Amino acid sequence: MEKLIFVVFLLLFTQSAVSGSMNERVSEIEGSWADTREIEATPERKNIFLQLVSDITDVVVEFPSQAEPLILKSAILLTMAEDASSFVALGLVNEAKDLLQKAIGINPEASKGSALVTLGVLYYKVPSWPIAFGDNDEAETYLLKALEVDPEGIGSNYYYGEFLLEQGKEEQAVSFLNKALGAEVDSNDNKAKIRMMEQEKARAALANIS
Repeated sequence: MEKLIFVVFLLLFTQSAVSGSMNERVSEIEGSWADTREIEATPERKNIFLQLVSDITDVVVEFPSQAEPLILKSAILLTMAEDASSFVALGLVNEAKDLLQKAIGINPEASKGSALVTLGVLYYKVPSWPIAFGDNDEAETYLLKALEVDPEGIGSNYYYGEFLLEQGKEEQAVSFLNKALGAEVDSNDNKAKIRMMEQEKARAALANIS
């Protein structure tokens, strides 16, 4: 019995250590990505993103059963798409979509449902077939699932509110935009600046409605 307890403890400790190692690496890469997003589009910025893609791909390979590295890789690719030509950008967006779907298949609640939010946004932002995969029904499905995972989140509420606005449903959008605006931003989060930007967009959207 003592030997069995020792083996169970060893397994749990190893899993915790592995998770800690992964989280530390993901957090470090995420911090670099967040800082680089603030830089203007230059060859230097592109090279940094390419290195970050390489770094997070190593983490994805090492931890194939974890959703967080997949989510971060998709975020880096989508940021790179902002600077790319339309053709290259579409390829990056499609790759990000595949990563997000895989992450959701592993754990839809990872990173507070951020894969659900991002995939929902992609579905209503990109063009529909035959150019891309845009689909408002799919968008709403993913965004509502994201709200189930993180009902008080800034991103989940803001982007569903934005989606409703784009569908001409202003009255329905107001409560979600207000909730996004009223949520507290964690200053220790690598995405704190992104969350504050989303709140500013929510404030602007509400001003336009009224």
